[in-house]
Amino acid sequence: MATLSGRRIVRVVGLIQVLDDVPEGIVQRPGRIWNVLARSLGEQGAGGRTALAWRWALTGSCPSPVTLSPPAGRPPDRGEILAEASAAAELAGDGSDPGGQVMHARFVLQWLAGELDALPLWNAGPQDLHVTDGARFAHARAEIENVYSWALAARLRYPWPGEPAPAGAWLGFGWAFGAVQLLAWACGEAGEGPVSGTRVAGRPSLYQVSLDVCRAMTGILHAREDGQPTGAGRLEAIMGTFLWLAGWNQLPPVDRHGHGAFEDCPEREAPCGCDAAASCLRGECAACWRVACVHGFGMDDSTAAEADARLGLLERQPAGGGKARMDGVQSPGRPLDQDGVSE
Repeated sequence: MATLSGRRIVRVVGLIQVLDDVPEGIVQRPGRIWNVLARSLGEQGAGGRTALAWRWALTGSCPSPVTLSPPAGRPPDRGEILAEASAAAELAGDGSDPGGQVMHARFVLQWLAGELDALPLWNAGPQDLHVTDGARFAHARAEIENVYSWALAARLRYPWPGEPAPAGAWLGFGWAFGAVQLLAWACGEAGEGPVSGTRVAGRPSLYQVSLDVCRAMTGILHAREDGQPTGAGRLEAIMGTFLWLAGWNQLPPVDRHGHGAFEDCPEREAPCGCDAAASCLRGECAACWRVACVHGFGMDDSTAAEADARLGLLERQPAGGGKARMDGVQSPGRPLDQDGVSE
């Protein structure tokens, strides 16, 4: 099994990094942005004008959501956000706006710029209205289960916090832990959500998952402040995994070699033929000649049991300053403000 000693830890430029340095044109705070964005993706998915509004305002890497102007390659300033929100829409050929997507895109832009107090959500408001059961997962059940098996392999690659390891490796263990937790719930293998402990009958819907993970960004900020790289990595993985489940991220949180999305893997996109053989072909496979895939991990009972014991120890760690604050974020029985923080 490959170790981290020969791998390079890379900083993936994604939504978490964007929230670490919110563009100047946006007035909302990071925890609040994630709280509302996660629920918006749970309601409408990542394929329409509403998701385009979020992506354009936060990154500028896509066409604008109302006029469909070409991407500028930089986040818009506040004036540009408000101008886009009030511009005439470029609609489909029949002039329709299916699902009110353009209307909601305008709401998202106005809210991010601080011009709208109401949350840009279907299911919101003082009366806790429930208008929609939400969007579907962006991936088929079999694909989600495959990535879950990759995450189970990933938990064996990273050292336990406190063991000698390269920089970033402890965060890697937290990443594997978080990906396993959320994917286990999405696959029906776990009975509750990994952040707030939300319980549902059977497999959760994407919208139900969004209600659980919408607290995660606030938890990350607490974990970083308290010097808990494993806890921060766990919550970052939960956010990244949700973004993949919703279709916002194209890259799964882990690959078939057990590498986290933050880790350099030259063969990540190479075609792998090992599924058909039900074993890792190593040198005969373009994806696995350097590092074995999940079929070649050799997860014997003792190794798997050791990994399970590590996860159990992490879940039962003694409460400290950071742990107490995380419990406050994660408690399902406590009310939340719009930032996703327990009151």
